[in-house]
Parts: sequence; structure tokens; C-alpha cells
Amino acid sequence: MPAEPRAAKPAPAAATASDASRVQIDTDQGLFWFQPRLCTVGRDADSGAVSYNIEGAGQSPDGLPVYVTVEDEDSDPGHSPELRINVGTDQPRKTPEVVWSANAAAAASLQVPATRVVVQGKQVTLEGAVFTRNGSDRLVVRAPIRVDCSQPPRR
Repeated sequence: MPAEPRAAKPAPAAATASDASRVQIDTDQGLFWFQPRLCTVGRDADSGAVSYNIEGAGQSPDGLPVYVTVEDEDSDPGHSPELRINVGTDQPRKTPEVVWSANAAAAASLQVPATRVVVQGKQVTLEGAVFTRNGSDRLVVRAPIRVDCSQPPRR
């Protein structure tokens, strides 16, 4: 009798999917995730504006490594943030195979609203993000992206 087909083996990172500090980016092309290595939210001493800087390594829906960055463009949470998903690398400052970006310029080129940001204490929530990789390809985020910077980042 032939052996039963084996179920697809989950990616090694999926074993820790319940980790509270893991950030999920649920898109129309599947679930991206990353583990923040840098996660700061703070008020500028001079201007009083809130700024944030979040980055970390993770995985694409296809199991490829990714490095994600989320930062405010001008220390004003009322303006569109700069989001990047670098696919093919899990390191900062490495040249990625594919770069998905979401920012005010990308939103304008796609003719969609810019990503909305809500900062409450050390928590950053991003809603309505639409990424592009060449000005026309789209990666639509289906649920809010929530980052809690009150937990120490993993190194």
C-alpha cells in the first residue's frame, strides 16, 4: 500500500508564531511577519512631535527572508510613514532581491490614500497600507499592522 502523502512542513519560524512581539503584515499575497530588532517611539525634545523607528528580520509568505523597516518621514505621525519590505535578505543595509515600499509617493503613484498611523504610548498602528515595487505592482495590506514597542526587542 502506498504511503500517505506527508503534509507540507511548516517553516521553522512558524513554530514560534504566537510570540507576542512578532509583527504580522497580512497582505493579499499572504502573511509576511517580522521580529523587531529596533523598536523606538518617542517625543522630540525640541518640537514635541512623536517619532518612531521600527525594523527587524522575518519571513515572506513564500518562506524567503525579509527585512522590514517602518519609520516616520518627518517626525509627524499625521503624515504618511515610510514602510519597506526587503525580500531576499534578513539584514539591514543589504541589497534585496525585491523591495516593496509604502509611502506618500507610492500612494500618489497608485492613486490610493496614504497609510494612516495611530501612535498611542509605545504602540504604533498602521492602517490602509498599499505597497508597490515598481510603481504599478501592488501589495495590499488587509488588516492593521500593530507594533508594540513597550516590549524589549529581540536581538
